Amino acid sequence: MLKILQVTVQCVLLLSVTSFEQPSVEEDRCEGLGELRNQINCKFNPDDYLDVPQIIKRHGYPSESHTIVSDDGYLLTLHRIPGTKNGKQGDQPVLLQHGLLGSSADWILNGNNSLGFVLADQGYDVWLGNSRGNTYSRGHVSLPIWSAQYWNFSWHEMAIYDLPATLYYISNTTGKLGDIIYIGHSMGTTQFFVLSSTLPQAAKNVKVMIALAPVAYMTHIRSPVRYLAPFVNDFQWISDHIGLNELLPNHKFYKFLAYECERNNTKKICENLLFVLCGFDEREFNVNQLPTILSHDPAGTSTKTVLHYTQEIKNEGNFQQYDYGPAGNMIKYGTATPPQYKLGNIKRPIYLMYAENDILASSIDVERLARQLTNLVGTYKVPLDVFSHIDFIFGKDAYNFVYKPLLKVVRNYTEY
Repeated sequence: MLKILQVTVQCVLLLSVTSFEQPSVEEDRCEGLGELRNQINCKFNPDDYLDVPQIIKRHGYPSESHTIVSDDGYLLTLHRIPGTKNGKQGDQPVLLQHGLLGSSADWILNGNNSLGFVLADQGYDVWLGNSRGNTYSRGHVSLPIWSAQYWNFSWHEMAIYDLPATLYYISNTTGKLGDIIYIGHSMGTTQFFVLSSTLPQAAKNVKVMIALAPVAYMTHIRSPVRYLAPFVNDFQWISDHIGLNELLPNHKFYKFLAYECERNNTKKICENLLFVLCGFDEREFNVNQLPTILSHDPAGTSTKTVLHYTQEIKNEGNFQQYDYGPAGNMIKYGTATPPQYKLGNIKRPIYLMYAENDILASSIDVERLARQLTNLVGTYKVPLDVFSHIDFIFGKDAYNFVYKPLLKVVRNYTEY
């Protein structure tokens, strides 16, 4: 059962990391680690072996790293692209928040076509968030990272602790109070919905939120992850009693797997397996991106984070806080069932971007979400029938179908 969980979560990873277009990778990419080790007339992407600040600098942009502390003591790293290649300082701050098992790297993995770099080129002050527990946010003022207490969080805690600390820090550093443009993908959207519905005042520094493949309601999810839902209590028991608290940290194994999947005799097998598990289409996805992606992702998270999503599916569409069972809920919340997030409390402007063929953020669920938002400023449905959840990330046509209209929304909320 744990093997099934790990395979499915790796699928969710690919649905969550965030970049677009084809990377700057040559067609004669190394087929397997053997060719790479023996330097047999093949090439690799240097970004496979660099961290986020190094990738930013390699592409000619200024780079900064900032460490902040959440109210509950988690150490978080913010990466920043403060200006253009020619040194012009960005003005309008934009925060990009990654999805499940991702990191700040996800916004810059596709060379000069990456959204982080595109926004910097347009004159924006780009901030790249990192949720607690991932590669760049592994620390606490008192809890050791190997302890169960450290990993006792889900996307609820990311929302009510990490995001307020991040938004406050960016506002204070830039002097742009109430002026941050927030762009999230998948879990990055979930976090904002939780924050702005639970603690509306904490979201006051956001001028507009743009949601790529938004995830709140999960009634009509078609991903294989739905098959985990009936076993969520079993997974919780395993996590509690065996200590499976951390899930899929960044590891060299994934780089090995990625390069072995580049071999001609295994590439099609890997590709078809990913298609079955993740639902992406051959037209939009470039499999040659896998070595770079898997060099940085999965970036790790808590088991509880994934279980919280699985509960959303099992509970037939309720967007609610973590379910500890009737007895646990009485202790935690004072009620037998978890409180639902009141989306009607959200005051910040929200713009939703979604796709018909998305197997995680289904169009039916997104349209239900839209009806609950009292300050919805617009929706955009990608006009391509085959476009799916990961195509917001890796789609060959993502720039034309997603990022061009996104930039128009950003400009509407930009003051020069």
